[in-house]
Amino acid sequence: MSSTDTNAPQTLPCEDDLSAVLTPKLPAWCALNGWHFTAAAGVALFFAYHSYLHLFHSDLWGHVAYGEWILQHKQLPTDEPFVPLAAGVPVIATAWGGQVLLALAARTGDHEWLSHLFAITVWVSYLVLARAFWFRTRHGGVALFAAFLPWCISWGRHAIIRPEMFGVLCFFTLIWLLARGRGEFGAVTDGLRTKRLPTWVTLMGVGVIFAAWANLHGSAIVGVAFLGCYLIGRTIEVLWRDRDWSALWSDADWRFWLLAAQVAVLGICCNPYGIDLLIHTLLFANHPNLQDIVEWFPLKMVSTEGITVGASWVLGAVLFRHSRVRVRAGDLCVLSFFTWAVATKVRMVAWYAPVVMWVLAPHLADVLARVEFDRRRHELLPQLSATSFRWTVVVALLGWMTTCFTPISRVVLGDGKGRNERQLYSRDTPLELTRYLREHPPVGLVCGPQWWGDWMVWQGPPRMNVMATTNAVHILPPRVWQDYLSIANAQASAETLLTRYRANTVVVCKKMQKPLVRLISSSPNWEVTYEDDIGLVAVRRGTVPVLEAEDACSHESAGEPVPAT
Repeated sequence: MSSTDTNAPQTLPCEDDLSAVLTPKLPAWCALNGWHFTAAAGVALFFAYHSYLHLFHSDLWGHVAYGEWILQHKQLPTDEPFVPLAAGVPVIATAWGGQVLLALAARTGDHEWLSHLFAITVWVSYLVLARAFWFRTRHGGVALFAAFLPWCISWGRHAIIRPEMFGVLCFFTLIWLLARGRGEFGAVTDGLRTKRLPTWVTLMGVGVIFAAWANLHGSAIVGVAFLGCYLIGRTIEVLWRDRDWSALWSDADWRFWLLAAQVAVLGICCNPYGIDLLIHTLLFANHPNLQDIVEWFPLKMVSTEGITVGASWVLGAVLFRHSRVRVRAGDLCVLSFFTWAVATKVRMVAWYAPVVMWVLAPHLADVLARVEFDRRRHELLPQLSATSFRWTVVVALLGWMTTCFTPISRVVLGDGKGRNERQLYSRDTPLELTRYLREHPPVGLVCGPQWWGDWMVWQGPPRMNVMATTNAVHILPPRVWQDYLSIANAQASAETLLTRYRANTVVVCKKMQKPLVRLISSSPNWEVTYEDDIGLVAVRRGTVPVLEAEDACSHESAGEPVPAT
């Protein structure tokens, strides 16, 4: 019988042969376990959560409007383009790069892209931070947990969509670069997969990060402070060890931190304003108008930020008490500086949170190792410890499902139905009120809530003249800002000021401005022409002549009240 005879009996492969055929042709490190799945599930949930956050009604839209203005005019603004009462006041667009990115996302015609950009940026930022903590601790679970805690500490600001998110990404990338390149932060030089970066590569990376940071958001000074703290810390260590100032220059670590700080400053100067941006950033917090903004208040322990920051202090006390890891002077300096910063300005919680966990991460890893946490979890759930390619498939499926069930699926899987307005925008966004203003364009100055000003400029009728926006708080002349507060808080001079500024339309937020609602509703000088659950629009009975914006600005810039009719 021929060997090619089709009638010959067929022999089945043995079980070992089948096993060899069915074994995935993947490297061994691709085999995952149940703990990897748990971590992947947390990362996926983190992305999904940020994908569904509402677009806030405040300064996001001012940044989008600024970015659109820059794209249209192909230059940076020299004065405030949207609030005529601030005309003539010099403007430094410290976040022009981030604003352009937001405007490009909005140019798609679908504001959902702003949500996509935010979710991806935040997700990547915290993955970068987790990787930095891995170099710091050499423990994947501790790295993920330590990266998650800064998000918890800065909970009060986690939903804010503004160019600051690009600054946070740059800060986390800086931390990763230092963890990757500096031996004192965990970078290795032995035979492990990752090795310490050469010093020149690290310094070049610092320059690139700060050059990008300075053009994306005005918070680059935070990174300089971070490097400066480690320079001061190394100075203390060398002087304590040698008792000789000349020993500083011969110390390689001290020279690195000095060069890194210098490269960071040079990187910041790589922007359209040069060194003026750095000077403006240093002086920005002292602007008198910011003293009335909540996020520039000192930390209050009864606030959301106060509770989370206080919890981080308790965690730090426990870890420092039980950890055997050496506490470096640089860690103490950076922790002390950022603790002082958040105590004086609650806004700094976004930068304090990653710094405190950067300092505490190795102590957390040491304490968990001392209590044999890994052994206990393996004994408690042994079924999650065995590696298998099945877990790899499950994790891949989880990633695909996360994509399918989040709004970004419209981009990946094709154009579909997006979220409706009430699902996309925050609950307090005056959608219907703004539609009314577009259908009935107001004449002259519109006095409305500063936190709605950016939205009304972006979505309201063209060239709408609002009194204040969140983005223009630090640009308005102090006299104008104080007059706005008097009107917004329905003080006794509110009616007089409205006449003085020739405001013929008032927009009121019913939730935040109840005294002004009562004042306008009961005044014989105003007629409520529109009202819904969120706000109302009132028009003056018998309009006053509209004052040209340039005339109003000239009076206010000189500190003079706008003349009344």
